[in-house]
Amino acid sequence: MAPTTSKASPPKPKTNPIRKGGPGRIAKANKPNKARDAMVAMQAFFKENRSKYKDLAFKDQQKELGAEWKTSAKNPKNKA
Repeated sequence: MAPTTSKASPPKPKTNPIRKGGPGRIAKANKPNKARDAMVAMQAFFKENRSKYKDLAFKDQQKELGAEWKTSAKNPKNKA
C-alpha cells in the first residue's frame, strides 16, 4: 500500500482568472463609432423635420421621416 502521508508541497502562486485587456485589444475610447454617429445624425434629422408631419400620428410620422432619411444627404450611408 501507498503511504498515507506525503511531503508538503509548496503553495501555488495565485493567478487572476480574469484576463484584463492585453495587447491587440482596441480600447473603447479608440473604437470607431460609425453606427453611434449615424444614429445621432438620424435622431437629429428626425427632430428637425418632425414639424413637417405634425398632423400625422407618431407612428406615421416615424414612417415618413424614415423614408425621407433614407434619401437624405445627411445620412452617412448616402455620402459614400
